[in-house]
Amino acid sequence: FFPNMLTVLASNAVAWSAAARHAVAWSATRPPTRLAMQEDALASLFEDKPPASWSSPEWQWGSAAGAAHEVAARVREDLNKPHRRSAFLTYAKADEPAVDLVDLKMALALACQRARNYGCDEPDRRWEALMEEMAACKYERMEEDATGKAVPTIDVTALAEAVNGRLPTPFGAAVLSERPVSVIAEGLVALDFVEKGC
Repeated sequence: FFPNMLTVLASNAVAWSAAARHAVAWSATRPPTRLAMQEDALASLFEDKPPASWSSPEWQWGSAAGAAHEVAARVREDLNKPHRRSAFLTYAKADEPAVDLVDLKMALALACQRARNYGCDEPDRRWEALMEEMAACKYERMEEDATGKAVPTIDVTALAEAVNGRLPTPFGAAVLSERPVSVIAEGLVALDFVEKGC
């Protein structure tokens, strides 16, 4: 069923494209036809720009005008209750983590920022330093997507190593390599995330 649906969608896309080109050639002064609008909607499915990331120019960590501000507001809203934060950590520390890594990294950055702002950081300011390193894109790397285009992704291993080095009792190499997301979640535990939030 599903492959046949793709075939139908692809043939419709070709038909819509041809019809829309004809409609545009017919009259550039007329408002867009329903067919042309459908073509635009279909094309946008395949051409959507990936969401902003830490290395995107529009991210602007620390600015109320950047994409980071929007993601931070959403993550704060999603995790605004202790039971939600507790569940978030449980899912992050599971054998098969079931959290969005973008949300996990943002929650960690916000918890680090909170520790700095409220004087809860360690005397060596290790969590503030981690936040600054995240803002400097130290834990992102470029990776090819399905089309071969290089896109930024979270370097989970490097971030887990950085968090592990800041924990009161760091994990061994086996846990670090097998469960890096769980190690990142332990950073939130060290920052009293469930009780204090982000």
